Amino acid sequence: MKLLCGIFCAICLLPAMAADKITAVTVDGVSYTEIQDAHVVAGGRVVLHFPGGVTTANADKMPGAFLDSWGITAAQISLSKAAAERQAEQALTQAIAAGFFRKVDDVIYDLRKPQTNWTRLSGAKVLQVGQEGALLELSSDQPTPAFVFLRNAPAGVSDHDTITVAAKLAGTFSYIDRSNYERTLRAYDSGRACQRNEIPPAMLKEGLASLALPDAAKPRERTIGSLEGDPRLRGIGSGFFVTKDGYLLTNHHVVKDAEKVEVEYQSHVFRAKVIEVDKDNDLALLKVEGGSFPALSISRAESADLGQEVFTIGFPNIVMQGIAPKYTDGKISSLAGMMDDPTEYQISVPVQPGNSGGPLCDANGQVVGIVVARLNDLTVLQASGAVPQNVNYAVKARHALRLLQRVKGLESSLSQAGKPANAVKTVENAVVMVKTY
Repeated sequence: MKLLCGIFCAICLLPAMAADKITAVTVDGVSYTEIQDAHVVAGGRVVLHFPGGVTTANADKMPGAFLDSWGITAAQISLSKAAAERQAEQALTQAIAAGFFRKVDDVIYDLRKPQTNWTRLSGAKVLQVGQEGALLELSSDQPTPAFVFLRNAPAGVSDHDTITVAAKLAGTFSYIDRSNYERTLRAYDSGRACQRNEIPPAMLKEGLASLALPDAAKPRERTIGSLEGDPRLRGIGSGFFVTKDGYLLTNHHVVKDAEKVEVEYQSHVFRAKVIEVDKDNDLALLKVEGGSFPALSISRAESADLGQEVFTIGFPNIVMQGIAPKYTDGKISSLAGMMDDPTEYQISVPVQPGNSGGPLCDANGQVVGIVVARLNDLTVLQASGAVPQNVNYAVKARHALRLLQRVKGLESSLSQAGKPANAVKTVENAVVMVKTY
């Protein structure tokens, strides 16, 4: 009899215990009803099971009476928060040791998070390692072989290694090769791995993807180097007039870090001033005084056509080919540049160092792009046994228009589109040689 009574009493208690649990709660304006279970998980969060599914919410946002009804205590919540903090600290320590925190130009990046202008260079072949970094040939599974320069290459990397590395797009890298030709490549920077004490506490506390250090230094720029002839001469490029009163366009890498810029036009030399630059798109706007000049019109179309015939006139390799302007032509091979860069065209127009900054023109002599000479590199020939044929690039004209629009009143002075009787002669009359010292 006593045994039966004990069993009966225990059964009677079960409904009473269930009735004590609060089965409805509102968190951040969302109501949950018919809750069947609630318990603490990592980070001081509570899992709620209800007929419609499962959710988690911060325990601090739930009424104390609700938590008490499910036997969730402050001690349990505190222990779960402490455990989550230990796990987070362990993961952070591992991430730092693995090099996920990288420093590029006094900005710290957490590569565990998505980053703008960072990319993964997979299966890249190291052609040559130098003091500044490494020359890479990107994976051969791409339709067109591409060559880039990598700063802060991984430690211990040597020629002919194959590497995979995350790197930030860092403009262009220009240098003079052993034949005294100017070479310009797209540059990337994999950064330097940071120690724990280098990472700002605010970055860790707020979970920021990146953070500039206080008093961050200006990003480094690269000089072009030196050429034979005038010992002061540092670089040669091409350019073209866009207004009759002496505004002209060229590449930024042609004039960067120059102490003096001169423009040679039809046997006359003019001192040039850099007015505006667009480093991201490798463009520079210059101004010369002292005359009236024939100017080229710039296409306002969003894009040229794939397969469209184009040509350029410039001053390539003057040491061997002389200072007379040179004409070459070809087609728009792709509406995207290296690694599908949407700011550029790939062109089959043969260009060489010295063509940099020259106009890429359509059949009417209208500018559809600004040439950037790339890929024809002696080092690549020595390393791979072949040189890519007629694989070059040009910045799209729309980026040049945006640069020109920065100068108040300049847009109204730009040359208007027309159909000249001789497009080649029209372009020849507007191109200049750009010299930097």
